[in-house]
Formats: sequence, C-alpha cells, structure tokens
Amino acid sequence: MDDEPSVIEGLRIFVNWNKLGFEIAGEAPDGAASFSVIQNIRPDLVICDIRMPGLNGLELIEKVNNEIIPAPKFIILSGYNDFSYAQKGIQLGALGFLTKPLDSEEIERELLRVANIIDNERTARQENLELIRFTANQLYNDIMDGKRSDKIKRKAQFIFDIPDNSKICIVQFITDGGGNPTNYPVSNIYDLLMRITGIKNENCMFYNGNGSYIIVIHDGMEIFTSEAALIERLKKHLSSLDPKSYGFSSFWALVSGTSTAGVIDSIFNCGKRLEQLHTYCLLHPDKKVVYYSGNEKKKSLKDHNRADVEIDFPELPFDRIINSLKGNDLSQVSNSVNEFFDKLNNSGVSRRLYCICLYRLADLVRKMSYAYGVDGNSVILKFTRSINSMSPNCKILAHEMCEFIFKKQNINNEKPLFLLENEIIDFIKDNYRESLSLQSIAEKFSLSPIIISKIIKRKTGEKFNDYFNYLRIEHAKTLIASEDMKITSICEQCGYSDYRYFTEKFKEFTGVSPSEYKKKYS
Repeated sequence: MDDEPSVIEGLRIFVNWNKLGFEIAGEAPDGAASFSVIQNIRPDLVICDIRMPGLNGLELIEKVNNEIIPAPKFIILSGYNDFSYAQKGIQLGALGFLTKPLDSEEIERELLRVANIIDNERTARQENLELIRFTANQLYNDIMDGKRSDKIKRKAQFIFDIPDNSKICIVQFITDGGGNPTNYPVSNIYDLLMRITGIKNENCMFYNGNGSYIIVIHDGMEIFTSEAALIERLKKHLSSLDPKSYGFSSFWALVSGTSTAGVIDSIFNCGKRLEQLHTYCLLHPDKKVVYYSGNEKKKSLKDHNRADVEIDFPELPFDRIINSLKGNDLSQVSNSVNEFFDKLNNSGVSRRLYCICLYRLADLVRKMSYAYGVDGNSVILKFTRSINSMSPNCKILAHEMCEFIFKKQNINNEKPLFLLENEIIDFIKDNYRESLSLQSIAEKFSLSPIIISKIIKRKTGEKFNDYFNYLRIEHAKTLIASEDMKITSICEQCGYSDYRYFTEKFKEFTGVSPSEYKKKYS
C-alpha cells in the first residue's frame, strides 16, 4: 500500500514473491483504499508507506488492529527522516520497517524473517484451535450421552460463547470422503464452512468424526437473523459447490431447528433432531439441505421441499457395542456385535433400512474412535464399503472393525499410569528439536490431545508450548556455554527456523539475549 506508483511497481517486479512463499493479493494507492482492500481480502502481510494521503500508515495500522480480527502483520516503508514514525509503527505492532530507496536483497531478507514469524504464530494458533475444537467435540459428546452438571453448562457457555436464555440452533455438515482414508478434517474445510454460514467465531465449529462437522449457533450471532434466511443461504452456497474440489463425493447441510430449553438441553434436543435428519439424508441422498421445523409440542421432519417423513427403527444394541469398546473385555465386544446382527437379521426391515442401521453403527464407532484419538478409519472404511456392496462378509468386517478399535483403545491399559506418563514426557525430551504437536504426540500414544495436554501440565507444571520451548532454550544454553558455535547455528540446532523468534524466547526464559549470554559464559 503506497501512494507512489513507482514503489508499488518496484515491489511487484523486483521481488520474487512466490519463492518467498507470498503472493500479491491486492494493491491500493492510499490509506483509505488500503483499509477497504485489507478488510475484503484479509491478507497475512501488509507493506505500507508511513506517508499516505487521507489515512497515513500509522493510522491505518491502528484502525486495522481495532477493527479487523485477526489483524494482518505490517511492514512499514519509510524515508530516512521518518525513523521516529517507524518506531511508533513498531510500538503499534508492525514487525519491521524498510527504508527508501528500497533494496531487493534487504526486502527479501525481511520477508523471509516475517514469513517465519507468520508460520510460527499460525502453527501455535492452529494447535490452540485444534485443542479447543477437540474439547468442544468432547463436550458435545458428553451432552449427547446425557451428562449434566453446572461445570458442563459453564464450559458450553464459554466455548460456544452462549449467553443465558439464548435460542440455540445446530448446523451439521455431512461429507463423504469418497474413499479418502484420512480420519481427520480436510485442512481447508473450516474456511469453506465459515464462508458458507458467515460465522466468525471458529470456537463454535468442530469435527465430530465420520466426515461430520458441527456448528453451534445462537440468536446473539449476526448470522442468526432467521431460520429461513439461514436455510436459503445454505441452499444458495451448496447449489454451486463442487464437493469433489474438496475431496468429497457428497455434501449435505442439516439444520436442527431452534430450542430454548437452556444451554445443555437445547444442544441435546438439537443433536437428537440432527440424528433423525442424518437418517433421512441416507434415505434421500439427492437432498442437499434438510431441516427440522416445528415447536416443542408438534414436531415434524422436513426437507427443503417440505415433505414429511416417518422412519421406524428396530431396537438395536448400539450403546452396548460402544460401551464394550470403551471397556477392557474383548469378549464383550464380540458378544455385542453378534447380538446386534442377530437382532437386525430378525427385525424384518427393508434392505434400505438394514443398510442405514449398519451405517449408523459405523458412524457411532467412528465418532467414538475419533473422540479417543484412535485412527481406525481404514477398518471403518472397509466395513462401510461392504455395506454398499451388501457383502456376505459384512458381519465379519464389523467384528474386525470393533476389535481393532478396542485393541487400539486399550493398547496402553496394561501399563501403570505413571509409566505411560513418563513415556510421554521422555518422548518429548527425546524429540523436542523436531516439529512436535499435541496431535502428533496423541497419535503416537493412541490418546486424545486433551489427555496429552493434561498429562504434560500435571507432570511439568507447564502448558505444552511452554514446556516445549523450555527444553529447546535449555539446550541452547548448553550449546552456547560449551560449544564454539554461531548463534544462528545454535538456533537451527535447537529446532527454530526463525532467528528473531528464537531470541525472543531465549530472552523470555533467561532474561538476556543469546549474545549477552554468550559473553557471560565465554
């Protein structure tokens, strides 16, 4: 963003943006126009001149920081006599400044440094968001399992940002991976869902396993103008959406209708309606938007053509299978699966409803495995494919699926808890120079990320990121005191890709910079 065309042209031509991991998303000739561009495209980085007509660079930074969340990073362009202004820009949060006339090598060095900062912050933010979403999913499952307490209510209000006496609605997006073996969300699906619904609070959106994404909304949100408007918005977006571009073969949107029974009971009511809607989608796969309408006394299930439907399900031991998977007796797993198929085979239901019951079993098993951090998607996928083909091996594959999940869930059960906790801490100590995350550690030990987080907090007294950085900085201190190495090399040896971030962390933990520490101990 600059009022000098020659500066903008120079930045465009003489910098290899793609090589540095950037692309030019927009340009503007002055401060006022710059704010509009930033608001529309939400870039990661803005390069702006201090002196611009209408709204100068400092005013632009301040306005963006106050009105746009998350705010982009800023690099300031200034002349040599603008140094005091540049300092104020840094105080406002700008990452650095460049002096005119611009030097291409200097620009590239600065952009590389800023790119590393953006990547590090994005990684930390993503890990925090993943943990929040995992907690949200666990909370939702607890509510759907019938758990009730003041603590659960407070947690629901906090995570989903729901005030008392709110009208609550849940939107569920169901995707079919079309053979995609991953058991975790597609990386860009959350951006898509935010665009489709118009929500801004990412905490209220989470993955629920089996290709299912849940969004909890309430009447205090801007998008909650009316159910009809929300449904029309969904229909409009889904009519032009190509699921294959996101790796899916199908994409449904389910809207629960509203409930005003209190936070916990409203979520429970809406969740139960969504289960009915999901079944309806399996019976009518051509419907893309399905919603539940009616009041508490008279409920009706409708699609967007407003056709009523009633579905009679046989009584099947779904809960017994799931409970056996959470237990410690493999024979109970086998018995519950046998009982399930005996009752289903004797129920006399139609072929279509028979298949839907099996799909529901796969759905429940996948949700349970995802909630417990078990990657069982390969065996679940194998089972669901047998449903499609009505394979005579369907029951055998159901046994294989449930036994696999049970064994994965119980892989560490025979170990004393203190031994397992020690293994996790030892693993972090041995691998802190690598790119570890709570999710990767959870997959390693077949536990949920939130359990890993609690273990680290209990054993070290620190959050994961703080403990992770502590180990790296302790190693850096040892290298500085005992080895004749450049600080930049020590930064890399300790697993940091961004030198500035390394020095900030080093000073945070030691009170001095790496170079000052080296002078002290050399």
